[in-house]
Amino acid sequence: MREREMVIGLTGGIGTGKSTVSQILREKGYKVIDLDVISHEVITFPQVIEKIAENFGKEVLEKDNFGNYAVSREKLGKVIFKNKEKRLALNAIMHPEILHFMRGKILESKEESGIIFVEIQLLFEVQWEKEFDYILLVSASMDTQIQRVLKRDNRTHEEALNIINSQMSLDEKKKRSDFIIENDGNIQDLEEKIDKFLKEIVFESKNRN
Repeated sequence: MREREMVIGLTGGIGTGKSTVSQILREKGYKVIDLDVISHEVITFPQVIEKIAENFGKEVLEKDNFGNYAVSREKLGKVIFKNKEKRLALNAIMHPEILHFMRGKILESKEESGIIFVEIQLLFEVQWEKEFDYILLVSASMDTQIQRVLKRDNRTHEEALNIINSQMSLDEKKKRSDFIIENDGNIQDLEEKIDKFLKEIVFESKNRN
């Protein structure tokens, strides 16, 4: 019996290892759509650049190598940093475009693959749960998260802790998820847990009504 089409939202907190899970899934032949990649693409759309300039001023723009105006993510980041109203204004511009682009990518991918994963860090925060058949959460202890952030991003312990505390708690995300992979061990342990999850989800896919 062929796997039925299924779209799974893959999420987690900073330092939990969701990008590592995405990479392993790709290596196993699964289609993974990365919302971070999509957001980088969407911010280059002319209509998005125009709306951002209207709302945040031309000072957040810079010229690219071809002499065209582009959004400086660094300058824009400084404008919205610790300013909730401006972050919400940016989300109002970006999120509809990202959602439209994501849906298009999912439709394209369904022609190639039965099970599709979408890596999206702020899945619950943007309230896009209904876009997915199931949600897979990659979780880890706070100590593990902190150590990974320190090693990867060269941040201080306080900075890492502030980032973790600024996100929705993993306990809350667990309540809203269909599947959970606890990622506190080594890569071999993680691969074994992914294999176990895939057996469950493939079985679920083949037996869906």
